[in-house]
Amino acid sequence: MQASRGRKESTSTARLSREKIVKDKFGLTRISMLILVATLAACGGGGGGDAGSSSSSTGSPGSTPGAVNFSATFPYFGPLRGNPSPIVGLSNDSWWWVEQAAAGRAVVINVGRDDGMGLRLHTEPGDSNVSGSGTLERNDVALNFTNGVQGEESWWAHSILFPDDFYVPPSSLPTSRAVVFDFHDTRNQGGQANFHIFVEPGGLLRFRGNAGPSVVMDAGNQYSYGADIGPLVKNTWYDFVYHVKWSENSDGFFQAWVNGVLKLDHRGPTLYQGYGVFLKLANYHTPFGQSSSVIHDRVLRGTNWDAVSLTPLEGISQ
Repeated sequence: MQASRGRKESTSTARLSREKIVKDKFGLTRISMLILVATLAACGGGGGGDAGSSSSSTGSPGSTPGAVNFSATFPYFGPLRGNPSPIVGLSNDSWWWVEQAAAGRAVVINVGRDDGMGLRLHTEPGDSNVSGSGTLERNDVALNFTNGVQGEESWWAHSILFPDDFYVPPSSLPTSRAVVFDFHDTRNQGGQANFHIFVEPGGLLRFRGNAGPSVVMDAGNQYSYGADIGPLVKNTWYDFVYHVKWSENSDGFFQAWVNGVLKLDHRGPTLYQGYGVFLKLANYHTPFGQSSSVIHDRVLRGTNWDAVSLTPLEGISQ
């Protein structure tokens, strides 16, 4: 699915209105701006790309069984964010919040999962102090309409490729790691996100989840959970599918498949008390003194597994 490329006046006006509100409210924290824009979109503010977009997304607050209600496939070559400020801010289609140290770090290239194009997130040595990263290096994009609130149940899919220039955290640095995807809590003031994909030292891919009455700051708590995915293989697409119920309570769950294989089946809280989540595509890591790239594509949210998954899923009735 792709957004219309037409320039209907209502769509253009809504998009410009959202951008103006974010600009006028620049004193807000970044996540406050994300929530504001998401609220406007959920209330009918639109949000599709136009002919000048370098990514394309579609969204709607309602759906039928087996329907896709958000899709981003990045069909337009070039930087995800352009003028007037190419560093940090809303993407050209007003759906992604871009965090990069220099213009062009987040760029759509001719490597993709299903249509020949995908989003490359790239870092260079010294790309630190980006949106609160401190000494860590970051090039992330955040989705400002994730719908990750108490009681919400949905299916998500996304795909990741680690190209030749992805730098694997070395085993010689046992505390090093890279984050390539997360559902981040809306508190957004430090601590561990509600769900991560980590690349551990030596190249082990892992899921890690956190929840509970307070935000985990370091090593986890009784509500933390996780699973190993396996050794990282470069130049191979990883297709992730999630079935999640966001909840502060015991009725929550998080299931995760990788290339059709069930890797995680968690039952219990999935949110921190009092906070929701937003989605981030990431290239966020310990400073290694090396450049590094991650390629993302095909981000979907739907109402059933067959609306988002490219393959059958282990344990799901056919």
